[in-house]
Amino acid sequence: MTKKHENNWDNRYDEERFFYGREPNYLVARELPKLQKGRGLFLAEGEGRNIVFAAGLGHDVVAVDNSFVGQRKAMELAAGNSVEIEYRLDDLITGNWDSENWDFVVLCFVHMPPDVMGDVHRRVVESLNPNGTVVFCSFEKGQFGRHSGGPPQLEMLHDAKVVASQLDGLNWDYLQIVEVELRESVGHFGRGVVLEGVGVKGG
Repeated sequence: MTKKHENNWDNRYDEERFFYGREPNYLVARELPKLQKGRGLFLAEGEGRNIVFAAGLGHDVVAVDNSFVGQRKAMELAAGNSVEIEYRLDDLITGNWDSENWDFVVLCFVHMPPDVMGDVHRRVVESLNPNGTVVFCSFEKGQFGRHSGGPPQLEMLHDAKVVASQLDGLNWDYLQIVEVELRESVGHFGRGVVLEGVGVKGG
């Protein structure tokens, strides 16, 4: 495939179809309706499926991602659903998204090198308001070698104990490894080993 963009995510998203679909992730769809309306942050949001869903629930929402194609498609998806979102083109590592405070943060398949992932997780907790919520969904290390989605590098997959330690300060309603049937367009399709959780920052 000929690359049109320097950013590989722009190349992945730059087609008519949505790489992970237009519908929210299953955990986001299950957990966000339980939250009180508030200000939410969506890191590495891609084409906007989760943030548009949250906006439809009445939340005040901000996405951070470095894909301009993802931003364009997310804004189009929001317009098509008659909701408003804010989508910032920024880097998760160097960006200042943690200079604000959030009522909830959604981390949906945010896989980064281990030398930076811990710092991103620490900043998430620091930027949460007291009693703020993290909705967490990612591929667990048991996903390694499967072809249903996620990074092919073992070190990029998540371990429950490591995630819990990096997101120190959260009281977990649950943080569990599950095997789920994913039907998220072409990006996530088939049986996957997922680490899912909901944690609340102490008041």
